[in-house]
Amino acid sequence: MVARLDGGGRAADFDLLAAGSGRRVRMRDQIGRKVVLVFHLQGTAPTAREINRAVRERFPDPEEVLVASVIDLSIVPPVYWLTVGLVLGSAYEQATRELPPDVDAADYLVILPDWGGRVSRDYGVRNTGRAAAIVIVDEVSNVILSYQGERPVEAVLEVLEDG
Repeated sequence: MVARLDGGGRAADFDLLAAGSGRRVRMRDQIGRKVVLVFHLQGTAPTAREINRAVRERFPDPEEVLVASVIDLSIVPPVYWLTVGLVLGSAYEQATRELPPDVDAADYLVILPDWGGRVSRDYGVRNTGRAAAIVIVDEVSNVILSYQGERPVEAVLEVLEDG
């Protein structure tokens, strides 16, 4: 399964609260830096970690490139939202232990629960349980890559390094 669309118009705006850090993330506030959105579910979370690690090695400054995981939780009934929120917060805390002590975890680990699935729908993302989907947005909010398929780390780095 490979889907790739280079260039894609304006990025859809969103306003989500990051799990763990409580940081509010709005697409409209990201002007001036590239944004890598990694849409995934639990089974494809390792792809998100690989992408984050690879991007941070080449682009260590989160002010240059923001990497954010977006998790479509539309299938989760509202009665379980608190429990899922606690699980995501725990995953955030565990992941922060792997970071160097001199980095601000809120800048390096951005986990965005998409409770209603609106963001995933707005970006045309599907089947993230099979393969993570990646959307890269440039400094002026244009989608420069939509990708789902083989070798996602390489696809992300290629676009970031070319731009």
